[in-house]
Amino acid sequence: MPEERIEPGPFSAHLGFRLVRADDDGALVEGDPAPEHLNGGGIVHGGNLSALLDTTTGWAVHRRMPPGIAAPHVSISVQFVRAALPGTTLVCRGRCVSAGRRIAAAEAEITQGERVIARAVTSHAVLSRD
Repeated sequence: MPEERIEPGPFSAHLGFRLVRADDDGALVEGDPAPEHLNGGGIVHGGNLSALLDTTTGWAVHRRMPPGIAAPHVSISVQFVRAALPGTTLVCRGRCVSAGRRIAAAEAEITQGERVIARAVTSHAVLSRD
């Protein structure tokens, strides 16, 4: 299969996420938190972290789907482990745990340096584009 060019979607690009890799083993997405990604307390906003987890699990599942099949998120459960700080890259690694005919499941983890920041488990509806 020829290598597919991968690009972040418009929302992910707006948040500054970089899709580093998306293949059968999973997805790797990075982001550099800037001042506009912080909450009032000066730490990375949970919405930004959730979006990074959502993006990464979406790519991990997408790469396991055959052409013509969409798999939008149905649910996401996020566990925030510790605060993320600006100035250091966030690295999110995700993998598709299962990809059935109707439901797919994925998981992802964000690290900043050696520290785990957040984790997520997701489910996705498997839809035909016909």
